[in-house]
Amino acid sequence: MTQTVLDIRGIGPAMQIVLAKHGFVSVADLANSTVDKLIVTPGISEIKAKQVIVDAAKLIASLLSAVKSTKTTTKAKNKTKKTNKKTNKKAKQDKIKDKKGNKDKKKNKQKSKKSKKKSK
Repeated sequence: MTQTVLDIRGIGPAMQIVLAKHGFVSVADLANSTVDKLIVTPGISEIKAKQVIVDAAKLIASLLSAVKSTKTTTKAKNKTKKTNKKTNKKAKQDKIKDKKGNKDKKKNKQKSKKSKKKSK
């Protein structure tokens, strides 16, 4: 998700061209600028310069927040996957143990039947 200068409130295509001619081509350029540097640009007053700087900084902050949120969500999903893998592995191991246990029980029953027959 890329932010452009056009995403800043009050900046349209014509102002984007004027800003680019004065070296402001990205949202970061505007957010890191000063009022003094921006008011040199035709069509930018002191009030507009302050507003543009603040709005550009907010756009960057929202983008960083979205990226951070995505990373957190991804970490949570990965953690869930790992937990599910462990749970599935444990379930398989338990199933194998149950099968072995049932085989042992059958063997024990057969042995006890044989020993009962021998004792009769």
